[in-house]
Amino acid sequence: MYNSPFTPFGPTYLVGVSAVQVKTSNNGYPTSYRIVNLTSSLIRVAYQPQEPNDATVTPVVTAPSAGVPSFNTLAIPANGVSVIGGLPPNAWFISSSASSAEITPGEGIM
Repeated sequence: MYNSPFTPFGPTYLVGVSAVQVKTSNNGYPTSYRIVNLTSSLIRVAYQPQEPNDATVTPVVTAPSAGVPSFNTLAIPANGVSVIGGLPPNAWFISSSASSAEITPGEGIM
């Protein structure tokens, strides 16, 4: 992960309850994703890596519970902005709420 300001590598995608692949447009792999929660409630965003054959991938959003972890799922606070590094390049995302997240691939931190 770079210690520079966040630099977009592609367009911003609106993510909701249907899987969306967040791709770069500069032929580079992102080292970070900027995730904006558009709602006034906590949302969860799940991710999965792209398939080698570019098939559609559908991540599963689940909230963790006592003794049951939630894999590949991030909680984004109400009206929050997070920059997350180390996720797979050109990953697929899904949110726990309709039209609730904007996700931009890139590199750097906030």
